[in-house]
Amino acid sequence: MSYDLAEVVIPAFEQHFPTIRAELDGLDLAKDFYPWPQTDGYSGVWSVYGLFFPDKPYLPVDVEGNRRRCPRTSKLLDSMPRLVAAGFSQVGPKSHIFKHTDNYAPNLLRLHLGVRVPKGCTMWVKGAPVVWFEGRCVQFSGQDEHEVINSSDEARVVLLADFRVHD
Repeated sequence: MSYDLAEVVIPAFEQHFPTIRAELDGLDLAKDFYPWPQTDGYSGVWSVYGLFFPDKPYLPVDVEGNRRRCPRTSKLLDSMPRLVAAGFSQVGPKSHIFKHTDNYAPNLLRLHLGVRVPKGCTMWVKGAPVVWFEGRCVQFSGQDEHEVINSSDEARVVLLADFRVHD
């Protein structure tokens, strides 16, 4: 059975955008986020703030501490069926996540809710540009080649969530 994110998840994420943004605004992007460890995959800043992992997180982050600081976002994530992992993803000013695929994630769809999106931020999925808008979701397969370019002078932050779409 297939799962359609447009029925439940996307409307809920977009409806709760003001709450999610308010909780993000309470965080320090430089101090509270964990730098992505595969430094050969990007230039500049790429860091994450983990909020949902049903098992042990694959990064050494204090998920429970993070969840206490973002309780309403965490509660929303907990209510989402088929959620596999979620958190904030930051791409710093003048930063670039190089082309890659997330081969570890078959049968997953990735959702990005634009939370803080300055002009000059673009993602390319299978060679086509994708632009985020604050309060709106973008959906794609992590198995498709993708990259992110932030040419602005400000950080771009999305709420990133991976969902299992097939039983």
